[in-house]
Amino acid sequence: YLIACPQTGEALVIDPLDHALCLARAKALGVQITQIVNTHEHPDHTGGNEPLRAATNAKLLAHAKSREAIPGIDRGLSAGDVLRVGKSVELRVLDTPGHTMTHVCLYAEFAERDAAGRASALFCGDTLFNAGAGNCHNGGDPHILYQSFAEQLVKLPDTTRVYPGHDYIARNLSRTYTNHYRV
Repeated sequence: YLIACPQTGEALVIDPLDHALCLARAKALGVQITQIVNTHEHPDHTGGNEPLRAATNAKLLAHAKSREAIPGIDRGLSAGDVLRVGKSVELRVLDTPGHTMTHVCLYAEFAERDAAGRASALFCGDTLFNAGAGNCHNGGDPHILYQSFAEQLVKLPDTTRVYPGHDYIARNLSRTYTNHYRV
């Protein structure tokens, strides 16, 4: 995701696997990427970090405890931190372990509602998907993931727009309850 301040042209990229696409989109919009955020350490979310940094000199931000797993972090993130993009964009950091133990989501509230009546957004990496939840196969814990949902995400407004790390909605909706929870 590319999030830009319309006033200053500064932009933040979330989980830039395809750095060339990020650069092309920023150029098309006339914005300058100044920050990169990794929601977690999996390569499909961090793979474009180095080439994007080389092209933009952007600062890299990720969970404070992921420094060993993600090289070159300029700023470690903790729950409650606020990321500012230019003058008009603020994103609040949620510490949401479960998919991995060092996973963050970014939450934004807007002054105005969109056409669907939404006034907030959640950039949630692999914690939450449309019609599904993140798996815990590669370094996570399902009990802790449940706590992230029960203690944080469920408290967000029902109208929050969800921006997941992957678009699995068709796959998730095509599964039946029995097939999804086979033992």
